[in-house]
Amino acid sequence: MFRDTQWISDSKVKNKKNKAKRRHTDPPSSDTSSTTSSDKASQLSNSDEILTINSFYDPLPPSDPKVLRNIEGGEYFLPSADKNIERLQMQHYLFSKCVWRSNYSSPLEENFELGGAKVLDVQCGSGIWMSDLATEYSNSTFVGIDDDAERARIEMELPNAAFLHHNLMEGLPFPDDTFDFVHQRFFTSVNEADWENYILPEIVRILKPGGWVELMEMQPLSNAGHTTKKIFKAYDEFNLKIGIHQLNPCVFQKALTSNKMINSSTVHSDHRITPLFGGRLSQLVCQNLFKRLELKKKEFCGFMNMNESEFNGTINTMYDEVNKLKTYCKTYRDNIGNDGIYY
Repeated sequence: MFRDTQWISDSKVKNKKNKAKRRHTDPPSSDTSSTTSSDKASQLSNSDEILTINSFYDPLPPSDPKVLRNIEGGEYFLPSADKNIERLQMQHYLFSKCVWRSNYSSPLEENFELGGAKVLDVQCGSGIWMSDLATEYSNSTFVGIDDDAERARIEMELPNAAFLHHNLMEGLPFPDDTFDFVHQRFFTSVNEADWENYILPEIVRILKPGGWVELMEMQPLSNAGHTTKKIFKAYDEFNLKIGIHQLNPCVFQKALTSNKMINSSTVHSDHRITPLFGGRLSQLVCQNLFKRLELKKKEFCGFMNMNESEFNGTINTMYDEVNKLKTYCKTYRDNIGNDGIYY
């Protein structure tokens, strides 16, 4: 993956408060947030959700045995010494390929087929999303930007993809009207107010007229047990101390529909419900979410004042709660386009 600086703006970025922070591409997990009216309008009722869960069938697509082996961590995934990057690659496969069965929901097939599209992935994390698309659409250009240099890219050479290490609170370093598509998934770099006041206006600024914006986030776990909620709430507090923020989809939905630069009638929200119990896909999603805790076991145990044996017992209790209470997660994709932005 090469570095490309031709789009870097020489103009001075507005004076914004620069915050030292670490980030991670983890979705929110604690069941503590409230639901806004706009969020309620886009959700199923509780009875509808339960019906969906009870009728859920999750064979792992596609059926090719070779590809199914790859789901377990084989050929599909790019090699990395960082176990968390491996987890993020698995996360990408599970949610993009299996849950949503697509890398994006915005109507961009024609743009990609014609070629020449410019795409930005904000807080690109491991880079797996844009690498996946850059491989499929070789005639379009993909740029990933992230404020964590160590965790933000995979060593993969692609002639149409580039990575940029940059503090997002200093603005997006691109000229106005640069990108046809701006993508953001499981954003954790800043808090809710900073995202709405700084990141969103920058996304709007660099988007071409007629371009598309797509945000993907996860709602806190539903039907979670006492121990599961307690541990994930503590995990969110643990992450907050090192600058990792957990944002709920309702934050983005509210910001999109209340922003004066965006025509709220053009904001479209869709979601998928994924049980963490039952079939193989569900089990893998659950393992992937819990893996976040296991990868930070030493530090988290210190934060919780528990030993390794207690930690392992707690994880086992969480798995038991998932199966007993039928815990599930909901992921959202919000997109705007077709001249839904006022310039």
